[in-house]
Amino acid sequence: MNTPHTPTTYSRRFVTAVTATLAVAMLLMTPGKAQAVDGDRQVTHLRVRIVTGSDDLRQASNAFAEFSYTAINGNHISISQNLNNGANWPNGSTRTVEVELPSGVLYSNMREFAIRFQSGQSNPFETGDNWNLNDIRVTAILDDGSETIIVQDSGNPYHRFKSDVNTRRAWVL
Repeated sequence: MNTPHTPTTYSRRFVTAVTATLAVAMLLMTPGKAQAVDGDRQVTHLRVRIVTGSDDLRQASNAFAEFSYTAINGNHISISQNLNNGANWPNGSTRTVEVELPSGVLYSNMREFAIRFQSGQSNPFETGDNWNLNDIRVTAILDDGSETIIVQDSGNPYHRFKSDVNTRRAWVL
């Protein structure tokens, strides 16, 4: 036989169920950041830290950061930014450069990061430049301000760029 139940009979179970339902609803309805996993987060920029070894990056030579990703529409996009703008990076120096990214770069859609070296000469009597890269760390800065390291390598040197060979070093992301 059905006996009428008063609200107090189910109050503990009812309150627990309603609380859980509201918590799930709040998480699902909160836009963007509250429920996003890192792969869904947007990457706003990259922080590139480079340590030069025992052979400097000579004035008039250039180091470029190259970054590729898959856009939301499926297109493969590549961007490049000059890191030193022809300035000398002396032996043993550390440089940190911010690389701004266009909106819509998702962490899970990053494809490749590379350093490309272009030997320069400040006068016609100089030989081609070589450059020792001893340490590199690339950090992705996400839309919520969190950071994650996407490239980290070191050696003595880690990579020797030469004026005519080994002019690009890439990392698959």
